[in-house]
Amino acid sequence: MATYAATWTAIYLYHRNESHTLTVPAPQPVELSAEEQILFNEIDWSLSGSHESCRRTCEAGAQLAEALFKRKAIPEIRQGYLTDPLLNVGSRGTSRRQGFERNGVQGRAMLEYPNFLKYLRYFLFGPDLPADTVNRFRQVLIDDIGTSGMVLDSLCRCARTETRHLAGEHNVPEEFFKLALECGVDVGIARAIRTAAMRAT
Repeated sequence: MATYAATWTAIYLYHRNESHTLTVPAPQPVELSAEEQILFNEIDWSLSGSHESCRRTCEAGAQLAEALFKRKAIPEIRQGYLTDPLLNVGSRGTSRRQGFERNGVQGRAMLEYPNFLKYLRYFLFGPDLPADTVNRFRQVLIDDIGTSGMVLDSLCRCARTETRHLAGEHNVPEEFFKLALECGVDVGIARAIRTAAMRAT
């Protein structure tokens, strides 16, 4: 099982380049092959059609997920969001995949399950936040002003401010949690940022 609990200091050391500039990973969409793009085009993410339409969507989603897993195209941190209990806040030690399995949904059946589509979408696109929001959050890390505690305060303040601006959008605090993880932030710090965003709603 992968874990993502490096210390705050270790994160900073890891991401400094030879010129001592802090580099922060930016979430990127997964590039699809021609065959994968055909499957992607068959997916109705809203599941708003007929029963047969939803069945076709889920089957296309399962095939696309299988293809992405086979060629190891999904970033490790995004896979961890599904499989690592540490990244399932409030789960009492179970991963999201284990949640499916506890309900009798496992293997390919999980990939075909309608609720799996939201994970597939995250696998493909990363955190569901506007590009400007992502850039402002990353800039706090890049600027690296003050002590680590001061940087954490700035990250939390950024998350609260952006969450208020995005009022009405779906589950923004959880998207900030994903964003923090994808930027290389320790899972404990990412949880603190998630909490800060929740308190802004």
